[in-house]
Amino acid sequence: MNYKDYKIARDRAWKCLIETKVNSLPINLKDVFSYYNINLKAFINSSDEAFIKNNIVYFNKSYNIKRVRFTLAHELGHILLKHENLTHTVHTYNNTEEYQANIFARGLLMPAIVLKELNCIEAQDIADICIVSLQAAEYRSQRLKELIQRDKFYTSPLEQQVYNNFKSFVNSF
Repeated sequence: MNYKDYKIARDRAWKCLIETKVNSLPINLKDVFSYYNINLKAFINSSDEAFIKNNIVYFNKSYNIKRVRFTLAHELGHILLKHENLTHTVHTYNNTEEYQANIFARGLLMPAIVLKELNCIEAQDIADICIVSLQAAEYRSQRLKELIQRDKFYTSPLEQQVYNNFKSFVNSF
């Protein structure tokens, strides 16, 4: 996927954090969904992980809570990024919408600037503080280390605003 697609999803995650006035980790997804007037409904099913229908995100509660959190953030990404096919139940990982929804979820649940300022760089630490799976945290950790190496922080006013919202949390951590 290209940088433009990445940037759109990353920036939308930052805007979501700013709009909802989130200021601590782990992100309270119930409050975020409530802000956007999107309902959540649990179900138990052997095949589907989650789906969206009529402004309701249905999620499979038989999955681990860490996986459910990422899945919910992913589905919210589809909604806020105004993706076309919101009734999908099968995810294909080589399309732009799935890529963007994953980038959005990662940015929402594990904001890089906040983790950097907390010096929370290793996957297990990220998984613990953000309540995400170790696999998701490993992806974030890898990307975070790249950003640190390239000194790619505070390059956007949105990122600065996200940090400002989390500043007291970071200072009290």
